[in-house]
Amino acid sequence: MALDQSLTRKEMLRTMLIAAATTALPVGAIAQAPTAPKDDVSLDDLKSMEKIAGISFSEEERKKVLGEVRAARAGYAGIRNQPIDFTIEPSTTFHPLGGGSIPRSRVVAKRSQVTLTRPIKEDDLAFLSVRELAQLIQTRQVTSLELTNLYLARLKKYGDRLLCVVTLCEDLALAQAARADAEIKAGKIRGPLHGIPYGIKDLFSTKGIPTTWGADPYEHQVFDFNATVVNKLEEAGAVLLAKLSNGALAQGDVWFRGMTKNPWNTKQGSSGSSAGSACSTAAGLVGFSIGTETYGSITSPSVRCRVTGFRPTYGRVSRYGAMGLSYTMDKVGPICREVEDCALVFAAITGSDPNDFASVDRAFEFPHRVDFKKLKVGWIGSETSMASDPVLKIFKDLGASVRIAKFSPIPDGVNQILDAEAGSAFDAFTRGSEIHQLKNSSWPETFRASRYIPAVEYLQAQRARTLLMRKFEQELGDLDVVVGNGVAGQILGHCNYCGHPQVALPFGDDGNGNSLAKSLIGRLYRDDELLTIAKTIQGHFGFHLRRPDLSKV
Repeated sequence: MALDQSLTRKEMLRTMLIAAATTALPVGAIAQAPTAPKDDVSLDDLKSMEKIAGISFSEEERKKVLGEVRAARAGYAGIRNQPIDFTIEPSTTFHPLGGGSIPRSRVVAKRSQVTLTRPIKEDDLAFLSVRELAQLIQTRQVTSLELTNLYLARLKKYGDRLLCVVTLCEDLALAQAARADAEIKAGKIRGPLHGIPYGIKDLFSTKGIPTTWGADPYEHQVFDFNATVVNKLEEAGAVLLAKLSNGALAQGDVWFRGMTKNPWNTKQGSSGSSAGSACSTAAGLVGFSIGTETYGSITSPSVRCRVTGFRPTYGRVSRYGAMGLSYTMDKVGPICREVEDCALVFAAITGSDPNDFASVDRAFEFPHRVDFKKLKVGWIGSETSMASDPVLKIFKDLGASVRIAKFSPIPDGVNQILDAEAGSAFDAFTRGSEIHQLKNSSWPETFRASRYIPAVEYLQAQRARTLLMRKFEQELGDLDVVVGNGVAGQILGHCNYCGHPQVALPFGDDGNGNSLAKSLIGRLYRDDELLTIAKTIQGHFGFHLRRPDLSKV
């Protein structure tokens, strides 16, 4: 379409918007599209929108923009008629401060060598760590097929009781296990995950297998491709056992069959949307699992279910093929029985992906060289609690310096980012009829409310986020790691908005059935350093070795 050079910028924009709308409409509708009904948007409507946005224009100013607003509204149809599936993200990409790929980044994670004899009891075998299972497999004391059958039996026995399994991938698992055994027998060892059975949160696409997103309207949804993480784990030789429950559309622990339970205390839910991943790992139903976090969905269920959860630096693991909730906040990470397992799994799934523009290549070496005598540790708490905390005592005993860490609150309005992006991800769903099928969820209200967030305010919130990232880095100063109780709630939001890595370590319970944990937060892209530190700390306690009593399930 040729543009008249005499047109003003506003007239040009209006013409383009109308043209965009008409090109997306059926041929028979083109003649009616350019002119919106006179009563389509009124001056009073503009005044109402100003009230929502907290601004005010004069009547004359409203009259001057009314035509543009009507034209823009006509243009929305052009976008809505485009086939935009869930894998398509905005062309704006988020990177934490100092983000981006570093060419020729080396990724290596070495498994600790252990002298281990296969346990006699199957329960003991089921609860071994990835590094221990790998040792048994590679010394031919157990086959992948044996492990797979063991975990499948446990998933069948406890899955429905705990409401943690959505779909059992039995045929696929048996085929992958048989292939792993054949390769290992032939001397082709893919790495520490070769032959290890695992489960994955049911918001990752798996070719030919239902991916329900935990929500009634998507119960029978099937994709014809695998998520990048699924492909990477297959390349590492891991065996996919099951699609594990997540709260409906990645919120909470309630999905379309009910609430996923905490195996330590079945009166409680598993918390967070990676509920099934944390629950099944804690109950010894899988060797390890994969979860996602937007705002606490790895750390929170890991704390509740007393397992080790790792949320990496944003962008270090591809999100392609995972249900998108917040384009600039979603993160993928492992949930395991111990820190070293998290490192082994992370090494297999990290790296850039052409299908995810936010994903990056960065070096990762585990174990990392850490001199505890040079470490500076921040504590989120009081002077009194700092003096008595057992984790901080270990840091001090190892020579690290410890001090109180204080951080400024998140600016008001930044939380609109998550709501606006979720509203975009589920725009078609919100405008369609399927939203009425979604049960036990507050998402419909959030999605609808997001339509009242002005685009300018969303971008302003992103600019405020940039200031938050700079402030957070400034306040972290020379600290190498920050320690807090539970999910470190005081800065959980900071970490998720700024992209920092975090490890949740189980720390027993309070005597009343409530789980305790410690969180370690690291610096951006220094995931290997954080995991090495966390492994050292975890090794001084035995909480990760404890098991829930499944006879009560």
